[in-house]
Amino acid sequence: MKKTLHFTTLSIMIAWCFHLPLSAQNKTVKKGIKYDTIIVKHITKPIAKPVVQQEIVLPVPEFINQPYYFDKNGNKLIKLENANALMVTKKKTLGLKGAKQFLSMDAPASKIRFVAKKDILFFIKTSGDVIDLTSYVKLYLFLPADQKREVTITSKKGLLSDKNEAKAKLINFSVKMISKDNYMILIPEQLEAGEYGFVWVKNMELKELIVFAFGIDWKSSG
Repeated sequence: MKKTLHFTTLSIMIAWCFHLPLSAQNKTVKKGIKYDTIIVKHITKPIAKPVVQQEIVLPVPEFINQPYYFDKNGNKLIKLENANALMVTKKKTLGLKGAKQFLSMDAPASKIRFVAKKDILFFIKTSGDVIDLTSYVKLYLFLPADQKREVTITSKKGLLSDKNEAKAKLINFSVKMISKDNYMILIPEQLEAGEYGFVWVKNMELKELIVFAFGIDWKSSG
């Protein structure tokens, strides 16, 4: 009787297990922490610094009232030739062909020479009492004459004036202030080959004065 009872109990238990849901039969407990989100590591990129162009500092003339040629490629100043010039008054053919007053410098050419034709710049520093620089300084094209350089400042016609006589040329320029008492002289026109010189016209009453001379060559220019 006891064996029959044990067999019946075991059968009931087996039958009960087979009737359990499959999920209950196959359920496996996983160990560890379960996450329901994906974590992405954030990398902060460095902020690119803007490229700052270095400002070019223009050179300053060393001497007052001394014009300098500005070498743009080298950002430097080249001092012009300081040539002594005589102010000469001369009558032509006893005054029949008039008279002229001119500046005369020794040597037919300047030692300071450039090959640029245009975009020529000069720097000059003043003492601070100059209001209009163009009324104080003039730029002349000099002409060769008897192994010298000459430029006519004033002339008076006579009865037999020579119409074919070569005349020197006054070169126009403009002035731009770059800092206190420092100016940039700009030549707007293309300069022809020849001999040039800056003259302080306020000194024209002197018999001898300084001309700041230079020459332009075209043979080597581009």
